[in-house]
Formats: sequence, structure tokens, C-alpha cells
Amino acid sequence: MTERQGLFTVQTSLYLSPDNRARLEHLVRERHSNPPDVVSQILADYPLTRLPAETDGVEGEPIHMRIYLTPEQRAAFEAHLAARKMTLSALVSRIVADHLATLPAPPPAPPPPRPKVDLAKRRADLARLKARRDEAGKNAPAWLHAYIAQMEVELRRLEREG
Repeated sequence: MTERQGLFTVQTSLYLSPDNRARLEHLVRERHSNPPDVVSQILADYPLTRLPAETDGVEGEPIHMRIYLTPEQRAAFEAHLAARKMTLSALVSRIVADHLATLPAPPPAPPPPRPKVDLAKRRADLARLKARRDEAGKNAPAWLHAYIAQMEVELRRLEREG
């Protein structure tokens, strides 16, 4: 572990269920922070005298991250891990998962905005294709006629919606 500004920076993995991962992402956005700071704050708020003895139920894809521990936290975690023969990632995952389980489910993500359609550009494209068709006259390929018809239908639909 390396010491940084009175804190120990530790690389570990966090294992969270998809629901808890969504809660963590929401918490990070809500606090306008970053994941290592949020997870480090959750760990800082957890009482060192009540570290979990079991890490059952730790699941999910690993999220690799750094956490910041005070010297007191580091000593307590090292003693707890040695006494229980568990890994730091399992301990941290259990503490974070327990905290996140107390939070309400995040609101559903808003639907992505519909892309703006540039009607003027579509009209210009259609005019260009019609000019190409007219220039070819009766020798214009059938696919060009079909494509122009499709573009006209699509343009009318977009004009009605917009």
C-alpha cells in the first residue's frame, strides 16, 4: 500500500450485483464525484468495530478501483482479514453492497433524446437524386426510383412528426 496525503491508496476489485452497481452509479452521479471517492467515503462511514465476518453473496463482474484508507482503517482491515482469512476485495464488496442495499432503487434512466433530423439536408438529398434520375431519363436504374420513393415517404413522415 502506498501512502498519499495521510491516506493509503489501495488497488482492489469491487464485486457488485447489477442492482447495486446501478445504485453506485446513481450515487456517484448524485454526489457529482467519482467512484473511488464515493466508495472510500462509504468505507470511512462504516464502523471499524463492526466489520462483517462473512462475505457470502459477493457477486458480479469485478470493478477495478483504488480506495483510500486512513491508517486506522488500514490496520483494522489488515487485522480483520488476517483473522478471518478473507480477501480485501471480498470485505470491501460486502461493506459497499450492504450500504447500497439500504438505498432506494435509482430512478429509471431517461430515454435518450431523439436525434434531430435535418429536414433541409434530406430535401436537398432528395432533390439531388431526382436530378440524377431525370438526367438519366428512361435509363435510370430501378433501384433509384425505389430509393427516391422511400425517401419521399420518409420525408413526409418526418414532416408530420416535426
